[in-house]
Amino acid sequence: MYSLNLVTRHVLILILFIFFLPNAVVAEKTTNLIDSLKLHSPKDIEITVFSKNVPRARHMAFDDQGILFVSQAKGGRVIALPDKDKNGKSDQKVLIIEDRRAPHGLAFTNFKDNYYLYIAEETKVIRLKRTQKPFTYGEPETIIDDIPSGGHYTRTIKIKDGKLYLSVGSSCNVCIEKNPWRAAISRFNLDGSGSEVFAKGLRNSVGIEFSPYSGDLWAVNNGRDMLGDEHPKEELNIIQQGKHYGWPYCYEAQTFDKNFGLTFDCSKTEVPAYTFTAHMAPLGLTFYREGRLPKRYKNSVFIAFHGSWNRSIPAGYKLVRLKLNQRGNIISHSDFITGWLGNNGLAIGRPVDIEQSPEGDLYLSDDFLGVIYKISSLQNN
Repeated sequence: MYSLNLVTRHVLILILFIFFLPNAVVAEKTTNLIDSLKLHSPKDIEITVFSKNVPRARHMAFDDQGILFVSQAKGGRVIALPDKDKNGKSDQKVLIIEDRRAPHGLAFTNFKDNYYLYIAEETKVIRLKRTQKPFTYGEPETIIDDIPSGGHYTRTIKIKDGKLYLSVGSSCNVCIEKNPWRAAISRFNLDGSGSEVFAKGLRNSVGIEFSPYSGDLWAVNNGRDMLGDEHPKEELNIIQQGKHYGWPYCYEAQTFDKNFGLTFDCSKTEVPAYTFTAHMAPLGLTFYREGRLPKRYKNSVFIAFHGSWNRSIPAGYKLVRLKLNQRGNIISHSDFITGWLGNNGLAIGRPVDIEQSPEGDLYLSDDFLGVIYKISSLQNN
């Protein structure tokens, strides 16, 4: 059994301590942490706090009015964060829905002349019809039900070409799943009909996004635990229909998992498009073709790494940039923003999701501090 070292235990204890404190105490402590936070970024990039006191802020999506919506999975809520005066700070927190079971993935789309907010909860996908702009939505309608619960409980959705794509993580660290939706990405019609498993062998692909270059679905994946500090590498996969991406049998470009104790032909699984240091927990990604950042950041993918819990030396806790060529192929990667991991090895913040606004800036959620950051160019100020 792989044991946690003292530093890692301290990280876990601090996370649990903050999560179980009374809300007022949490707000005071997190405000102090935010004030003392020193993030490191390129000199032509500015990072500001767009909204704070957003406990457990997770996945985000912009609606057709350019308003940012955020899920608070552990709080059971989805809120909207308008910035009416466009000063780079949210004006208010508008409650859209509450008392739900781990709402996580968010997506907006038109369907039969109506505008809908789709929300992926732990055991179902619901949608809410907007009845009046900007924030009036009808009662939730369940379109996908009986998603298996437990284990990796967050669900992520994306919509493209009239289809809804649903990512469901595994129930375990490593095991044979009985439910085909587990450790897979499934596809549905927008009314929830036409269920099909699109791709499998994906232990926990929380971050999924369609490439504006090729139209392919890209997914970051969290590998299994308890194989030591360096294995398995975290993966970025380009998802193709009907393909198998290895878990639980194989990892790291078709390496057979000897600890699993079964036979399997790993040559039949897909090789990752890119890999990163093990256990950094990539959770969100976004393509950035162009926008308001300096021109040198055109053709990029930004990935938010939540941070490790089971490495002797913590890793992650940062935002990484993948440099792409004009065809959308990966050239290299480098750290873009760091500083959420203190010099003492303790987490100060934990990035989750990254989204580009209609105006062309980047927004990043942090479920540890409960804040949304705005990432913009100093040249635009």
